[in-house]
Amino acid sequence: MIFSRPKIKKPTFYEELYYINSEQELVCRFSSYSIIKKEFKKIGVDTDGATIEELMAQISLMFLEGYTSQLEEDPYYSLGQFKQTEFYKIRYVLLSHLKEVGFYLYDYKEEIMPEKIKAFYKKNKQVIK
Repeated sequence: MIFSRPKIKKPTFYEELYYINSEQELVCRFSSYSIIKKEFKKIGVDTDGATIEELMAQISLMFLEGYTSQLEEDPYYSLGQFKQTEFYKIRYVLLSHLKEVGFYLYDYKEEIMPEKIKAFYKKNKQVIK
């Protein structure tokens, strides 16, 4: 299940990336549950019954497949070019949302986080002042 996280001052993944969806709504990592769920459906990911880690794996696989398909078409295609695409931005925002939900569900305590969520947390945490 995906939740909206309240804005609190805690260590968190900090990246202000967002996009405007087809309904002209701003979508970011702190968007409401209803918006995020709708965005997952648009990219073909069913969130019902899926764990956060499963959803993160699906998004990561989409990144890999999207980038490799571009490389097959153009061997000189760069990762920098890929990161500028709408495909990347949408999935990156959704992945960021999943990370935030995972951090919040485990109260930002590394010692109780599952290994995959803990790895993202250690790699990406910053203290917001």
